[in-house]
Amino acid sequence: MLNRIAITTAKIALVSFDSLGDGLVYLMIASNLRRNGFDVTCYGNIAYQMRAWLPDLNIRPYPPGDRIEAELAEYDLAIVSPPSFIRANMDEAMTARLRERWLLICQKAPQNWYFNHTERIRNSVTQDKFRQLQGLLNGSGSIRFRKFADESAVEMTLQYMREKLHLEHVSKQPPIVAPQGLRHRLNRQRIVVSPDSAGPEKKNWRTASFLDLCHRLKELGYVPAIVVAPENHAAWEKMAAGAFPTPRFDDIGQLAAYLYESSVVVANDSGNGHLASFLGIPVVTIYRKRNPRFHWRPDWGPGIVVCPSFSMSWLSASMWKYFVRPAKVIAAVERLQRSPD
Repeated sequence: MLNRIAITTAKIALVSFDSLGDGLVYLMIASNLRRNGFDVTCYGNIAYQMRAWLPDLNIRPYPPGDRIEAELAEYDLAIVSPPSFIRANMDEAMTARLRERWLLICQKAPQNWYFNHTERIRNSVTQDKFRQLQGLLNGSGSIRFRKFADESAVEMTLQYMREKLHLEHVSKQPPIVAPQGLRHRLNRQRIVVSPDSAGPEKKNWRTASFLDLCHRLKELGYVPAIVVAPENHAAWEKMAAGAFPTPRFDDIGQLAAYLYESSVVVANDSGNGHLASFLGIPVVTIYRKRNPRFHWRPDWGPGIVVCPSFSMSWLSASMWKYFVRPAKVIAAVERLQRSPD
C-alpha cells in the first residue's frame, strides 16, 4: 500500500521568490500543500537555511540558473515565483514560454503570467495524479487575486490557497521544530533591535532614534541587542560603541536561533520582523505610513505596528521619521513583553 501511494502521489516543486519575507510565505504554502497530501519540494536559498526548523518539509536551494528548467521538469507541476536571477531575463518571449511550463505566481503578478494549466497537465500525468492536481491548475497569477481590505500578506495567502488552489486544510502555522537545546523566549529581558532593511532607506527609522531607543531600553533594565545584515554589521557595531551586544549572523538559521530565544523584536518593515513573527516572537514594527494594518506587516505571531503620530502628503519622504517617538515604541515593547509564550 505504501509503495502504491508513493507512486501515485503528485509531485510538486514550489519555487520561492528570494526575499526573506517571501521565503517564509512560501514555506507556509509548502507546508499547506504537504498537509493536503502532495509530495512537495520547496526551492529557495532562504528556505534552505531554515531547513532544520521544518524537518517535515523537503527543502532545497535553487538549482543553477542553467539547470532549473530541467530540474523542475521532473515534477508533475512546478509552482514558481521566479527569483531575481530569472526575473532579470523575463522578457515577453521568455515569459510566454515559462508560463506554459510553470504555474507562475507572486503577490502581485503581471497579467501576462496567467495561464490555465488544466489541459496541459491532463495530457501529461496519470488520471490519479490529475485528480489530485486539478484544483491547483488555474491558480496562476496574483496571490493578491482580488481586492482585500486590511488583510496581511499572510492572511491573503491563506485565502489564495483556499479559493484559488482549493486546498481543504489550510493553516497559518507551519510545523516548526526548534533545534535541540533552544527554548522559546528564554531571554525575557533581551530585546532585539533591527534598524536596517532590504528596502530603500526612506523605509528605515532614524539611526539616532534607534540608538536612543536602545539606551532607554537599557535604562529600564532590558538588554537591547542590535542585529543587522552582515554588510551593515561593522557600521552598527561601531555606532553601538560597546554599549549593546551586536552579534553577527551570516546564516538565517543562526539568526533564527537567536531571535527564537529573545523576548521581543523591534524592526523596520523588514525581513527580520517577519522571521521573528514566523517563530512566534512578538514584533514591534516601525512603519512609515499611518496605516497600522498595512498588508506586509508581520502576522504569524503577536505584533504591534507603530506609525508616525503625524504625516502629510506634502512632507518629504523621510520626514515621517521625526514623528515616531521612542516612548511610543517602548510602550509597545512593554505591552508585548507580557505576551504569553
